[in-house]
Amino acid sequence: FTSILHEQSALSLKMATASQFGRLWGRGHETFTPSIRRVLSVKGVSATTFLQGLVTSDLTEEPSPPVPQPSDEVDAPPADDPAVEFNPKLRSACFLDSKGRIVTDAFLWKKTDDHYLLDVPANSANTLLSHLQQYKLRRTKVDIADVSDKVASHIIYGTLNAGGSPPGYMTGLDPRHPNMGMRVLSTDHPIDHFPNLVANGFPKVSGTYNVLRKFSGIAEGAELKGKTALETNQEWLGSVSFHKGCYLGQELTARSHFTGVIRKRVMPVILVDVQTEVPRPWVLAHQLQENRRKLDEFKDKAPLPKLSSPSVGAMLTMLMMGSTSNDHDKKKDEDFIRLEQEMKLLVEEVRDNAASGTKIIDTIDNKTIGQIVSTPAAGSSIVLAQMRLDKVGFGDGKTPWSRLNRVRLGDVDKEYRYLPYLPLWWPEVDANTGKAKLDEEERLEES
Repeated sequence: FTSILHEQSALSLKMATASQFGRLWGRGHETFTPSIRRVLSVKGVSATTFLQGLVTSDLTEEPSPPVPQPSDEVDAPPADDPAVEFNPKLRSACFLDSKGRIVTDAFLWKKTDDHYLLDVPANSANTLLSHLQQYKLRRTKVDIADVSDKVASHIIYGTLNAGGSPPGYMTGLDPRHPNMGMRVLSTDHPIDHFPNLVANGFPKVSGTYNVLRKFSGIAEGAELKGKTALETNQEWLGSVSFHKGCYLGQELTARSHFTGVIRKRVMPVILVDVQTEVPRPWVLAHQLQENRRKLDEFKDKAPLPKLSSPSVGAMLTMLMMGSTSNDHDKKKDEDFIRLEQEMKLLVEEVRDNAASGTKIIDTIDNKTIGQIVSTPAAGSSIVLAQMRLDKVGFGDGKTPWSRLNRVRLGDVDKEYRYLPYLPLWWPEVDANTGKAKLDEEERLEES
């Protein structure tokens, strides 16, 4: 990582504010123990053929990089904005069951044509290992093993420069979106070698990854199990190829993409108390959705705020009234202390009430409008939920999202407001199909 450390001081400010992928998270590093992420090995002359029949990505072609998104900043990026390069040997993919439902997602690292390393969340690693063994035929010339005791997974935040890795390491920007960090595998070093190597330039920030991915609206591992690839936005994260040959579970994925309508999608949702003043971005979203029913000029506008993860962090700080600030920065008046305590109580309540699988119920008609798939990001009231798109502003506009909404979580009597938002990496969505809008060239290709 020599080049990263030398160039970081010169590039960090420019890259952190001018990237075409949005602002970057602050600098730091994180090492994942086997209790958090594990690494599986698929090795042998049939490795590519074996995995090609099981994953949603096309291993015979280089992975497509994420599509650059406009920044949510006011200032336009400078002309000398640095180039962003992705490692073609690193890709994101999903494994599906025979019915087309997700078993898990994983990062696939290609060491050679005959050897892949699968970086997978620990909560779905055993399931994936069994899945791989199940579909390994006697004539399949591959060895499948858990190598988590020899290979470790790490991540670096706050840089778009993924070059210059030393021997014994594999590096690449997160193929789903670069502001998710630079992924690292240490293949020939003990797990404690990496922190010692990067600590001076990128301090240890344990727990950041789960917060960042939830702010960014990305579910993974066991959170995806049993859901379809399109409901969990995998096609927008570069994990699905619609042009490769047959693979396990392809039929449902292809049919949903080419002929179906996506009625639910996983997205980040902020839960707040009904007495909390709704922030301006959602007040504007409420007004826009009301106007969409009356004026055609608003029909192509995004129905919800579109935010980068750093912007979400700033929004939460405002909502929390500075509850994450240091004591010496706080104004010690009684009103502030009361508000701070209320927000801390809200975070604790949401943590206790928003378990995975909990239904989000509209109190107006007692109907389920979503289901939580991931518990709140640490210290916040942000959850990932599979939401009905017509309840967040897509669809025919007959039931627009309202800033005055009230919902319950499962059987709990407490009422909340839900503030959904669109991650920066989401494309423009066709309100009628729930899929990405196609330009003319793409439309001709699809037909």
